[in-house]
Amino acid sequence: MDDREIMQLIARSDERGMPELQKHYGPLLRYVAAPILRDDAAVSDCVSDVYLRVLEKAGQFDPERGSLSAWLTAITRNTALNIARRGKSEVGH
Repeated sequence: MDDREIMQLIARSDERGMPELQKHYGPLLRYVAAPILRDDAAVSDCVSDVYLRVLEKAGQFDPERGSLSAWLTAITRNTALNIARRGKSEVGH
C-alpha cells in the first residue's frame, strides 16, 4: 500500500489506515522523537500524540507538497519539542 492510499484510508476513517501507517512509519516516528525526549515513556506518548494529529489532519496532507515521511517527521519533531518544553517547565516549578 502506498502513502497516498494510507492517507486516503485515514482521511475516510477507514480502520485499515492507521495500522498501515503504524507498520510503515512507527519506527521512523520513534527514531525522530527519541533523541529529543530520551525517555521511552515520553517517546511512546509522543508517537501516540502524532497518531492523533494525523487522524485530525489527514485531509490536509498533500502529496504534491512533499512526502508523507517528511510530513510525519515534521509533526513528530514539533510534538517532541513541545513535550520536552512542557517537561522542562514542569521541572522548574
